[in-house]
Amino acid sequence: MVALKNDSELEVTERTFDPLRTPYEVDELTFPAEGSLAEQYTHLLRYAILAPSSYNTQPWKFRLFDNGIAVYADYTRRLPVADPNSRELLMGVGAAIMNLRIAAAHFGFDCRVDYNYSGDSELPIAFASVERSLSHKTPDDSVEKLFSAIAKRHTNRNPFLMARVPEAVISRLSNLGGDADASLFFSTDATKNTTVAHLVAAAERVQQGDTQFRKELAEWIRPNKTHKSDGMTGAAFGVSDVTSTLASWAIKTIDMSNLRARHDERLCLEAPALLVLYGEDSVPTWLAVGEVMEKILLTLTRDGLQFSFFNMPIELPEARLELRKLIGVKSWPQLLLRIGYSLEKPAPSPRRPVEECIVK
Repeated sequence: MVALKNDSELEVTERTFDPLRTPYEVDELTFPAEGSLAEQYTHLLRYAILAPSSYNTQPWKFRLFDNGIAVYADYTRRLPVADPNSRELLMGVGAAIMNLRIAAAHFGFDCRVDYNYSGDSELPIAFASVERSLSHKTPDDSVEKLFSAIAKRHTNRNPFLMARVPEAVISRLSNLGGDADASLFFSTDATKNTTVAHLVAAAERVQQGDTQFRKELAEWIRPNKTHKSDGMTGAAFGVSDVTSTLASWAIKTIDMSNLRARHDERLCLEAPALLVLYGEDSVPTWLAVGEVMEKILLTLTRDGLQFSFFNMPIELPEARLELRKLIGVKSWPQLLLRIGYSLEKPAPSPRRPVEECIVK
């Protein structure tokens, strides 16, 4: 005999938080227009927390004030082996700030961001002054399209088609670079991209051959049907549900450096385009790169393209120097992306509830 659930039990079931689904179901129609500022700011942050971050650590936290939102870097989520200088951590925070800017504009707020570059973990990285726009102007079309891409943006680690990236897309992406701190290098040159792919493979062998690196990576690998709200599932790498339950153990225990290197080299070789964001090594640059990165990723998502990160050669000093020489720039590569089209949909990454990211 099946017991029927009463209304209260059904309501609890419907409200059960699924880290792989619930955060991406954020709905602009539920914006609390008549609610308190705290409720409205919280709704904006539901979009901010969908930003990308290395290993999906989600290294941010926020505090609400009457006149805006303080954005903190959560250094407890730092990757000491892969990211000892918190470079990628701060890029993730920058991406969250960009999502916040876009969401604020979409819902009719003026948003000014003031930065603190001291690196003090007790102080906010930025303070976003968020207030209702007096002009009541409609956001421009580009902002509207970027907003709609926030909840659709996912890293795609599947193989890409050999289809050429349209010149119009390259032009739009190129226009996003040229910032004082974050510049962009775009390559469809097969010879140059082959050399980059070799750098990726060499760096992958070094990292995957390091037991401390693998141990740290394994700590952020999750089963496909995870209840944890951070890290990367096996599905993101095309791993089945059963295999994903063993993925963390396998990464930590088995040296698969040659296998991983060949796999990622092939993915890089087959990508029709590569993109490098570069700038000086500093807190302002890392935050700026994060903001530009998110604009690029949302633009790609809006235009129906896929992407994934290949930051291995940037995480190793010798390989990073080689990459800098290859692309012919004087400052430092901060981010490497492959870009293209894929027939396979990317798997969503788990997300923490926004309430967990807000500190009192």
